[in-house]
Amino acid sequence: MTYAFGDNPLCLKRARKITPILLQRAEEVYSSSPQVLLEDQDVAHQLLGWWRFANRTADLLTQAYDAGFNVEAAGLMRNLIEHAHFMDWLAEHQTAGLRAMEEAEWTRRKKMINNFKEIDWPIPAGIEVGEKPTFDFADEAEQAAHSTLVGQASTVANLVAARGIRNLYPVYRYLSSYAHASTQSAEPFVERGPGKAPALHLAGTVAVTESRVWIPVCLYLAGSTVSQFLQGNPMRATLEKAAWDLGFGEIVAERIRLESGNRQPGSSS
Repeated sequence: MTYAFGDNPLCLKRARKITPILLQRAEEVYSSSPQVLLEDQDVAHQLLGWWRFANRTADLLTQAYDAGFNVEAAGLMRNLIEHAHFMDWLAEHQTAGLRAMEEAEWTRRKKMINNFKEIDWPIPAGIEVGEKPTFDFADEAEQAAHSTLVGQASTVANLVAARGIRNLYPVYRYLSSYAHASTQSAEPFVERGPGKAPALHLAGTVAVTESRVWIPVCLYLAGSTVSQFLQGNPMRATLEKAAWDLGFGEIVAERIRLESGNRQPGSSS
């Protein structure tokens, strides 16, 4: 039977069933202290940290939806999407991506530290930075490529545009609007009408079917990204079955065919 992925009740039912399966398998793999090839240590460890964050975010997100916190969970959905796509980006660029992240992170933390100093506030532990990182580039072309990756690593908008998924950014911004103090974060709880008192809702009136079906998609992307760097590719079988059960197995199969041999652990762009 061929399933259709989308914002529909049948896909939602499958997503609710598949999400805990993916989370459980990820927990088993992570808890087993998975082995990483020596040449992939730095990239894989960054991916493992992000993967753990993504899985725990998906777990919390599911619990929030189950408890009726539909509006409040939007910010978590944004975080899950961002981490899954940054993981995929890093798996593609590997060592070059790590260098770009290091510089982008140094810039971000340096600005944050300066902000704390301006208000004479104690610097939080763990965000200290030393001198700006420097790298030896083979030529100007490599240095230019590094600058491009730094830009991609600096913002979600730059990253999704570079990956050809620019249409994802409006979705990200929509979810972000629920994470900030905006009229949009209040509207689900207050229904206003001309000439009458507003109706108040105890729980937000926001449909979550579409968000819930995308949780296992993000888990698929994150899991398949990190699993290729682990000995034995331990998530592969579970993820492939999940993709077909959710209705996007053919898309995954085509992507694997196109990327075969183009992106291998142990290499960098």
